[in-house]
Amino acid sequence: MMGKYYNIINELLKRIMEEEKENIEKAAEILAESIEKGGILHVIGAGHSAMLGEELFYRAGGLALVNPILDTDINISHGAEKSTAMEKIEGYARILLKTAKVQKGDVVMVVSTSGVNQFPVEAALVSKELGAKTIGITAVEYSKSLTPKNKFGKRLFEVVDLVIDNKVPPGDAVLSIEGFEMKIAAVSTITNCFIGNSIVALTVEKLIEKGIKPPVWISAHLPGAEEHNSKLFEIYGNRIKLF
Repeated sequence: MMGKYYNIINELLKRIMEEEKENIEKAAEILAESIEKGGILHVIGAGHSAMLGEELFYRAGGLALVNPILDTDINISHGAEKSTAMEKIEGYARILLKTAKVQKGDVVMVVSTSGVNQFPVEAALVSKELGAKTIGITAVEYSKSLTPKNKFGKRLFEVVDLVIDNKVPPGDAVLSIEGFEMKIAAVSTITNCFIGNSIVALTVEKLIEKGIKPPVWISAHLPGAEEHNSKLFEIYGNRIKLF
């Protein structure tokens, strides 16, 4: 069973490498251009999709200018049923984005595998209203099979500036067991983290090509980390709410 899961994950990552490489490169270009002009990256998602923001935030080897838009009402760690309900409420994403002080020239990464609920679609549209570039991470074919559940009648991949397909199949879970009717073992967190960290790595590469020193965190266990990281806190402290 573990081997089957491993093989499926590998196949999904291979598909992302082959089919989404160009879009991931474009995402890195968008982010590098934003950083060059003083912008930052906001990451927003509901439920498990919020985990990508946590993964990229304050991460050793990661960019210091990542602002995860995390909220107790939309994240499952503070109530699973509440999170599901809040994702359907009109106006909530707008409040969070304005509270996060998304600005013109920033980049907003909206994460939603299904991409049909009010929260992610509203998040993308409001971000564009605020002058930010939007990157959507979603399962395109899966999303196409679903009816939009938002007032806009749109899916996430239809409203963002750039779409990256995480290749997640319907229902997210991928393993079948004989005698059990439901599938198990979800894959979206793994594919999303691969995409997110790939964007970060390519962005750093592009910044170096532009002659810009990338603002990257150092692990607290490495020499010089305290002094290095404290400078990053000073630089971005007025923009990153969770600092």
